[in-house]
Amino acid sequence: MSRRKKKKSILKSRFYQVYFALVLLALIAIAIGTVWLNGVLRDYESAQPVYVAEDVAKLFEDSDFDALYALDTSAQQVSEGDKAFYVDNMNDIVAGKEVAWSEAYSSDADVRKYNVTVGGERFASFTLVHSGETTKRGNPLWTLGSVTTNVVIQKPEPTVEPTPTPEPERPLRQCRITVPKGYTVTVDGVALNEENAQLSEKNLFEDGFLPEDVANPVMVDYQYATDSEAPAVAVTDDMGDAIEAEQSKDRELTWTCSLRGNENYHLQYGDAAYKLGQQVAKYISKDAKKTKIMKACAKDSPAAEIFKNLDNEFATPHSRVSFRNERTLDFFVLSDRCFTCRVCFDYVLNTSKGEMVYPTDYTFCVIRGDDGAKLYNILIS
Repeated sequence: MSRRKKKKSILKSRFYQVYFALVLLALIAIAIGTVWLNGVLRDYESAQPVYVAEDVAKLFEDSDFDALYALDTSAQQVSEGDKAFYVDNMNDIVAGKEVAWSEAYSSDADVRKYNVTVGGERFASFTLVHSGETTKRGNPLWTLGSVTTNVVIQKPEPTVEPTPTPEPERPLRQCRITVPKGYTVTVDGVALNEENAQLSEKNLFEDGFLPEDVANPVMVDYQYATDSEAPAVAVTDDMGDAIEAEQSKDRELTWTCSLRGNENYHLQYGDAAYKLGQQVAKYISKDAKKTKIMKACAKDSPAAEIFKNLDNEFATPHSRVSFRNERTLDFFVLSDRCFTCRVCFDYVLNTSKGEMVYPTDYTFCVIRGDDGAKLYNILIS
Protein backbone atom coordinates (compact mmCIF):
# COMPACT_ATOMS: atom_id res chain seq x y z
CA MET A 1 0.00 0.00 0.00
CA SER A 2 1.33 3.31 -0.93
CA ARG A 3 1.29 6.29 1.44
CA ARG A 4 -0.39 9.49 0.38
CA LYS A 5 1.64 12.70 0.65
CA LYS A 6 0.06 15.38 2.95
CA LYS A 7 -0.64 18.80 1.30
CA LYS A 8 1.12 21.87 2.62
CA SER A 9 -1.07 24.90 3.85
CA ILE A 10 -0.95 28.00 1.66
CA LEU A 11 -0.69 30.09 4.77
CA LYS A 12 2.70 28.58 5.26
CA SER A 13 3.65 29.48 1.76
CA ARG A 14 5.94 32.46 1.57
CA PHE A 15 4.33 33.59 -1.65
CA TYR A 16 0.89 33.72 -0.25
CA GLN A 17 2.06 35.29 2.92
CA VAL A 18 3.53 38.15 0.88
CA TYR A 19 0.49 38.27 -1.39
CA PHE A 20 -2.05 38.53 1.39
CA ALA A 21 0.07 41.10 3.16
CA LEU A 22 0.12 43.22 0.04
CA VAL A 23 -3.64 42.79 -0.44
CA LEU A 24 -4.24 43.85 3.16
CA LEU A 25 -2.05 46.86 2.73
CA ALA A 26 -3.89 47.74 -0.46
CA LEU A 27 -7.26 47.48 1.30
CA ILE A 28 -6.02 49.66 4.13
CA ALA A 29 -4.67 52.17 1.63
CA ILE A 30 -7.98 52.14 -0.24
CA ALA A 31 -9.89 52.69 2.99
CA ILE A 32 -7.61 55.50 4.02
CA GLY A 33 -7.76 57.00 0.56
CA THR A 34 -11.52 56.77 0.51
CA VAL A 35 -11.78 58.55 3.86
CA TRP A 36 -9.36 61.19 2.65
CA LEU A 37 -11.14 61.64 -0.65
CA ASN A 38 -14.51 61.93 1.10
CA GLY A 39 -13.06 64.64 3.29
CA VAL A 40 -11.69 66.44 0.29
CA LEU A 41 -15.03 66.22 -1.50
CA ARG A 42 -17.00 67.35 1.54
CA ASP A 43 -14.66 70.27 2.03
CA TYR A 44 -14.96 71.21 -1.63
CA GLU A 45 -18.73 70.82 -1.57
CA SER A 46 -19.08 72.97 1.56
CA ALA A 47 -17.29 75.80 -0.22
CA GLN A 48 -19.66 75.85 -3.18
CA PRO A 49 -21.44 79.26 -3.68
CA VAL A 50 -24.82 77.63 -4.26
CA TYR A 51 -25.38 77.23 -0.52
CA VAL A 52 -24.79 80.93 0.13
CA ALA A 53 -27.00 81.72 -2.87
CA GLU A 54 -29.78 79.56 -1.41
CA ASP A 55 -29.64 81.52 1.86
CA VAL A 56 -29.91 84.83 0.00
CA ALA A 57 -32.67 83.53 -2.28
CA LYS A 58 -34.63 82.37 0.76
CA LEU A 59 -34.93 85.99 1.88
CA PHE A 60 -36.88 86.66 -1.32
CA GLU A 61 -38.86 83.42 -1.06
CA ASP A 62 -39.86 84.31 2.52
CA SER A 63 -40.57 87.95 1.56
CA ASP A 64 -38.18 89.04 4.29
CA PHE A 65 -37.94 92.58 2.96
CA ASP A 66 -37.22 93.88 6.42
CA ALA A 67 -33.81 92.16 6.18
CA LEU A 68 -33.41 92.88 2.48
CA TYR A 69 -33.88 96.61 3.08
CA ALA A 70 -30.42 96.74 4.71
CA LEU A 71 -28.87 94.73 1.85
CA ASP A 72 -30.60 96.28 -1.16
CA THR A 73 -28.34 98.82 -2.88
CA SER A 74 -31.38 100.47 -4.50
CA ALA A 75 -33.49 100.70 -1.34
CA GLN A 76 -32.71 104.34 -0.67
CA GLN A 77 -33.54 105.34 -4.22
CA VAL A 78 -36.70 103.24 -4.29
CA SER A 79 -38.10 104.39 -0.97
CA GLU A 80 -36.32 107.68 -0.33
CA GLY A 81 -35.22 106.31 3.02
CA ASP A 82 -38.69 105.23 4.10
CA LYS A 83 -38.24 101.62 5.27
CA ALA A 84 -41.92 101.02 6.00
CA PHE A 85 -42.82 102.28 2.53
CA TYR A 86 -40.22 99.91 1.01
CA VAL A 87 -41.39 96.85 2.95
CA ASP A 88 -45.10 97.46 2.34
CA ASN A 89 -44.72 98.02 -1.39
CA MET A 90 -42.35 95.07 -1.92
CA ASN A 91 -44.81 92.78 -0.14
CA ASP A 92 -47.60 94.10 -2.37
CA ILE A 93 -45.54 93.33 -5.51
CA VAL A 94 -44.73 89.70 -4.60
CA ALA A 95 -48.03 88.87 -2.94
CA GLY A 96 -49.49 85.68 -4.48
CA LYS A 97 -46.73 85.35 -7.11
CA GLU A 98 -44.10 82.64 -7.61
CA VAL A 99 -40.56 83.59 -6.61
CA ALA A 100 -37.76 81.82 -8.49
CA TRP A 101 -34.02 82.28 -8.84
CA SER A 102 -31.22 81.06 -11.07
CA GLU A 103 -27.54 81.61 -11.70
CA ALA A 104 -26.63 84.05 -14.45
CA TYR A 105 -23.52 84.39 -16.57
CA SER A 106 -20.59 86.21 -15.00
CA SER A 107 -17.48 87.18 -16.91
CA ASP A 108 -15.52 87.34 -13.66
CA ALA A 109 -14.60 83.94 -12.18
CA ASP A 110 -14.42 85.51 -8.74
CA VAL A 111 -17.99 86.84 -8.92
CA ARG A 112 -21.15 84.74 -9.18
CA LYS A 113 -24.38 86.40 -10.38
CA TYR A 114 -27.97 85.30 -9.75
CA ASN A 115 -31.33 86.60 -10.95
CA VAL A 116 -34.57 86.58 -8.97
CA THR A 117 -37.91 86.58 -10.79
CA VAL A 118 -41.38 87.24 -9.43
CA GLY A 119 -44.28 85.95 -11.48
CA GLY A 120 -41.84 85.24 -14.31
CA GLU A 121 -40.55 88.80 -14.48
CA ARG A 122 -37.16 89.97 -13.36
CA PHE A 123 -37.36 91.35 -9.89
CA ALA A 124 -33.85 91.50 -8.44
CA SER A 125 -30.28 90.29 -8.77
CA PHE A 126 -27.54 89.48 -6.31
CA THR A 127 -23.88 88.60 -6.48
CA LEU A 128 -21.52 86.41 -4.44
CA VAL A 129 -17.83 87.15 -4.02
CA HIS A 130 -14.91 85.50 -2.27
CA SER A 131 -14.97 86.29 1.42
CA GLY A 132 -11.19 86.09 1.77
CA GLU A 133 -11.50 83.02 3.99
CA THR A 134 -10.96 79.37 3.05
CA THR A 135 -11.93 75.94 4.30
CA LYS A 136 -9.49 73.70 6.21
CA ARG A 137 -8.36 72.29 2.90
CA GLY A 138 -7.92 75.73 1.29
CA ASN A 139 -11.10 76.01 -0.74
CA PRO A 140 -12.19 79.70 -0.95
CA LEU A 141 -15.43 80.59 0.82
CA TRP A 142 -18.15 82.78 -0.75
CA THR A 143 -20.19 85.57 0.74
CA LEU A 144 -22.90 87.96 -0.40
CA GLY A 145 -21.57 90.74 -2.55
CA SER A 146 -24.63 92.86 -3.32
CA VAL A 147 -28.41 92.78 -3.71
CA THR A 148 -30.16 95.05 -6.16
CA THR A 149 -33.89 95.18 -6.77
CA ASN A 150 -35.04 96.20 -10.22
CA VAL A 151 -38.37 97.83 -9.42
CA VAL A 152 -39.57 101.41 -9.41
CA ILE A 153 -42.04 102.39 -6.73
CA GLN A 154 -43.81 105.65 -7.31
CA LYS A 155 -44.60 107.41 -4.11
CA PRO A 156 -48.13 108.72 -4.32
CA GLU A 157 -48.31 112.39 -4.91
CA PRO A 158 -49.47 114.17 -1.79
CA THR A 159 -53.14 114.86 -1.95
CA VAL A 160 -53.58 118.50 -2.70
CA GLU A 161 -56.83 119.77 -1.41
CA PRO A 162 -58.45 121.93 -4.03
CA THR A 163 -58.18 125.53 -3.15
CA PRO A 164 -61.68 126.62 -2.34
CA THR A 165 -62.91 129.35 -4.55
CA PRO A 166 -63.14 132.35 -2.30
CA GLU A 167 -66.50 133.90 -2.09
CA PRO A 168 -66.52 137.22 -3.81
CA GLU A 169 -66.10 139.99 -1.31
CA ARG A 170 -69.25 141.86 -0.70
CA PRO A 171 -68.93 145.54 -1.39
CA LEU A 172 -68.93 147.68 1.71
CA ARG A 173 -71.97 149.89 2.14
CA GLN A 174 -72.42 152.84 4.44
CA CYS A 175 -74.90 152.60 7.29
CA ARG A 176 -76.07 155.87 8.76
CA ILE A 177 -77.63 155.98 12.22
CA THR A 178 -78.58 159.25 13.91
CA VAL A 179 -79.31 159.21 17.65
CA PRO A 180 -79.30 161.65 20.57
CA LYS A 181 -75.92 162.19 22.21
CA GLY A 182 -75.31 159.73 25.03
CA TYR A 183 -77.11 156.87 23.27
CA THR A 184 -75.23 153.67 22.32
CA VAL A 185 -75.39 152.20 18.82
CA THR A 186 -74.42 148.69 17.69
CA VAL A 187 -74.48 147.24 14.18
CA ASP A 188 -74.43 143.43 13.92
CA GLY A 189 -73.22 143.34 17.51
CA VAL A 190 -70.36 145.82 16.98
CA ALA A 191 -70.52 148.86 19.25
CA LEU A 192 -69.81 151.96 17.18
CA ASN A 193 -67.20 154.46 18.33
CA GLU A 194 -64.67 156.90 16.95
CA GLU A 195 -62.31 154.06 16.00
CA ASN A 196 -64.65 152.09 13.73
CA ALA A 197 -67.14 154.70 12.53
CA GLN A 198 -67.29 158.30 11.38
CA LEU A 199 -69.01 160.48 13.97
CA SER A 200 -70.44 163.94 13.58
CA GLU A 201 -72.59 166.02 15.89
CA LYS A 202 -75.40 168.42 15.09
CA ASN A 203 -77.93 170.34 17.18
CA LEU A 204 -81.44 168.95 16.93
CA PHE A 205 -82.94 172.40 16.34
CA GLU A 206 -81.65 175.36 14.40
CA ASP A 207 -79.92 178.11 16.34
CA GLY A 208 -82.45 180.57 17.79
CA PHE A 209 -85.33 178.09 17.72
CA LEU A 210 -85.14 177.58 21.49
CA PRO A 211 -84.90 180.16 24.26
CA GLU A 212 -81.32 181.13 25.07
CA ASP A 213 -81.43 179.49 28.50
CA VAL A 214 -82.55 176.11 27.10
CA ALA A 215 -79.86 173.67 25.96
CA ASN A 216 -80.24 172.50 22.39
CA PRO A 217 -80.29 168.63 22.22
CA VAL A 218 -77.33 167.24 20.29
CA MET A 219 -77.77 164.47 17.73
CA VAL A 220 -74.84 162.20 16.81
CA ASP A 221 -74.59 160.88 13.28
CA TYR A 222 -72.79 157.52 12.92
CA GLN A 223 -71.57 156.35 9.52
CA TYR A 224 -70.39 152.74 9.51
CA ALA A 225 -69.14 150.56 6.62
CA THR A 226 -70.64 147.07 6.49
CA ASP A 227 -70.83 144.22 4.00
CA SER A 228 -74.12 143.00 5.44
CA GLU A 229 -77.14 143.28 3.21
CA ALA A 230 -79.46 143.59 6.19
CA PRO A 231 -77.47 144.88 9.16
CA ALA A 232 -79.02 144.57 12.61
CA VAL A 233 -79.11 147.97 14.30
CA ALA A 234 -79.66 148.27 18.05
CA VAL A 235 -79.87 151.45 20.14
CA THR A 236 -79.92 151.98 23.91
CA ASP A 237 -80.50 155.32 25.62
CA ASP A 238 -78.39 156.93 28.32
CA MET A 239 -80.35 154.96 30.94
CA GLY A 240 -79.53 151.64 29.26
CA ASP A 241 -83.05 151.08 27.92
CA ALA A 242 -83.52 149.74 24.41
CA ILE A 243 -84.85 152.27 21.91
CA GLU A 244 -86.25 151.33 18.53
CA ALA A 245 -84.57 153.12 15.64
CA GLU A 246 -86.80 153.99 12.69
CA GLN A 247 -85.48 152.95 9.29
CA SER A 248 -85.95 155.43 6.50
CA LYS A 249 -88.26 154.43 3.69
CA ASP A 250 -86.55 156.78 1.26
CA ARG A 251 -82.87 156.26 2.10
CA GLU A 252 -81.34 152.79 2.17
CA LEU A 253 -79.47 151.75 5.32
CA THR A 254 -80.48 154.88 7.19
CA TRP A 255 -81.95 154.90 10.69
CA THR A 256 -83.03 157.67 13.01
CA CYS A 257 -83.77 157.56 16.70
CA SER A 258 -85.39 160.64 18.17
CA LEU A 259 -85.38 161.83 21.75
CA ARG A 260 -87.60 159.87 24.07
CA GLY A 261 -91.00 161.55 24.16
CA ASN A 262 -92.77 162.47 27.38
CA GLU A 263 -96.13 160.71 27.50
CA ASN A 264 -97.44 162.83 30.37
CA TYR A 265 -96.87 166.03 28.41
CA HIS A 266 -98.49 164.39 25.42
CA LEU A 267 -101.61 163.66 27.41
CA GLN A 268 -101.63 167.10 29.00
CA TYR A 269 -100.92 169.26 25.96
CA GLY A 270 -101.79 167.05 22.96
CA ASP A 271 -105.25 168.46 22.28
CA ALA A 272 -104.12 172.06 22.82
CA ALA A 273 -101.20 171.53 20.45
CA TYR A 274 -103.51 170.15 17.76
CA LYS A 275 -105.92 173.07 18.11
CA LEU A 276 -102.99 175.46 17.87
CA GLY A 277 -101.91 173.73 14.69
CA GLN A 278 -105.40 174.19 13.26
CA GLN A 279 -105.31 177.90 14.13
CA VAL A 280 -101.94 178.33 12.41
CA ALA A 281 -103.16 176.57 9.26
CA LYS A 282 -106.39 178.59 9.21
CA TYR A 283 -104.53 181.85 9.71
CA ILE A 284 -102.21 181.02 6.79
CA SER A 285 -105.26 180.24 4.59
CA LYS A 286 -106.92 183.42 5.83
CA ASP A 287 -109.62 181.56 7.80
CA ALA A 288 -108.60 182.89 11.25
CA LYS A 289 -107.91 186.34 12.61
CA LYS A 290 -104.43 187.51 13.52
CA THR A 291 -105.50 188.59 17.01
CA LYS A 292 -106.40 185.00 17.92
CA ILE A 293 -103.10 183.53 16.74
CA MET A 294 -101.11 186.38 18.33
CA LYS A 295 -102.82 185.66 21.63
CA ALA A 296 -101.45 182.11 21.52
CA CYS A 297 -97.87 183.38 21.11
CA ALA A 298 -95.52 184.34 23.93
CA LYS A 299 -94.84 188.06 24.16
CA ASP A 300 -91.86 189.25 22.12
CA SER A 301 -91.22 185.70 20.95
CA PRO A 302 -89.93 184.60 17.50
CA ALA A 303 -93.39 183.08 16.85
CA ALA A 304 -95.12 186.39 17.48
CA GLU A 305 -92.70 188.06 15.11
CA ILE A 306 -93.37 185.44 12.42
CA PHE A 307 -97.15 185.84 12.48
CA LYS A 308 -96.91 189.59 12.84
CA ASN A 309 -95.03 189.77 9.54
CA LEU A 310 -96.80 186.91 7.78
CA ASP A 311 -98.64 188.01 4.63
CA ASN A 312 -101.62 185.74 3.95
CA GLU A 313 -103.23 187.93 1.34
CA PHE A 314 -102.29 185.48 -1.36
CA ALA A 315 -104.12 182.52 0.17
CA THR A 316 -105.93 180.29 -2.36
CA PRO A 317 -109.62 181.14 -2.57
CA HIS A 318 -111.77 178.36 -1.13
CA SER A 319 -115.21 177.75 0.30
CA ARG A 320 -114.41 175.37 3.12
CA VAL A 321 -111.47 173.76 5.02
CA SER A 322 -111.07 170.40 6.73
CA PHE A 323 -108.39 168.30 8.45
CA ARG A 324 -107.41 164.68 7.89
CA ASN A 325 -104.86 162.23 9.31
CA GLU A 326 -104.24 164.30 12.41
CA ARG A 327 -101.30 163.38 14.66
CA THR A 328 -99.47 164.89 17.60
CA LEU A 329 -96.07 163.45 18.55
CA ASP A 330 -92.52 164.03 19.76
CA PHE A 331 -93.24 165.80 23.03
CA PHE A 332 -89.67 166.49 24.17
CA VAL A 333 -89.23 168.13 27.57
CA LEU A 334 -86.12 170.32 27.41
CA SER A 335 -86.44 172.16 30.72
CA ASP A 336 -88.94 172.80 33.49
CA ARG A 337 -90.56 175.53 31.43
CA CYS A 338 -89.85 174.49 27.83
CA PHE A 339 -90.91 171.60 25.61
CA THR A 340 -91.26 170.94 21.90
CA CYS A 341 -93.80 168.90 19.95
CA ARG A 342 -94.96 168.16 16.41
CA VAL A 343 -98.43 168.48 14.90
CA CYS A 344 -99.12 166.77 11.57
CA PHE A 345 -102.21 166.63 9.38
CA ASP A 346 -103.48 166.99 5.85
CA TYR A 347 -105.02 170.43 5.39
CA VAL A 348 -107.79 170.32 2.77
CA LEU A 349 -109.13 173.34 0.92
CA ASN A 350 -112.31 173.04 -1.12
CA THR A 351 -111.83 175.24 -4.17
CA SER A 352 -113.73 175.81 -7.38
CA LYS A 353 -111.36 173.33 -9.01
CA GLY A 354 -111.89 170.70 -6.35
CA GLU A 355 -109.99 169.71 -3.22
CA MET A 356 -106.47 170.95 -2.64
CA VAL A 357 -104.61 168.88 -0.02
CA TYR A 358 -101.61 170.31 1.84
CA PRO A 359 -99.57 167.83 3.94
CA THR A 360 -98.67 169.87 6.99
CA ASP A 361 -95.98 169.33 9.63
CA TYR A 362 -95.45 171.92 12.39
CA THR A 363 -92.80 171.79 15.12
CA PHE A 364 -93.73 173.97 18.09
CA CYS A 365 -91.48 175.28 20.84
CA VAL A 366 -93.69 175.98 23.85
CA ILE A 367 -92.78 177.80 27.05
CA ARG A 368 -94.78 177.71 30.22
CA GLY A 369 -95.22 180.76 32.42
CA ASP A 370 -97.63 182.38 34.78
CA ASP A 371 -100.05 182.96 31.92
CA GLY A 372 -99.98 179.29 30.85
CA ALA A 373 -98.35 177.55 27.90
CA LYS A 374 -97.50 179.86 25.01
CA LEU A 375 -96.01 179.32 21.57
CA TYR A 376 -92.41 180.51 21.55
CA ASN A 377 -91.34 179.42 18.09
CA ILE A 378 -92.60 177.46 15.11
CA LEU A 379 -90.94 175.44 12.35
CA ILE A 380 -93.04 174.73 9.30
CA SER A 381 -91.95 171.66 7.29
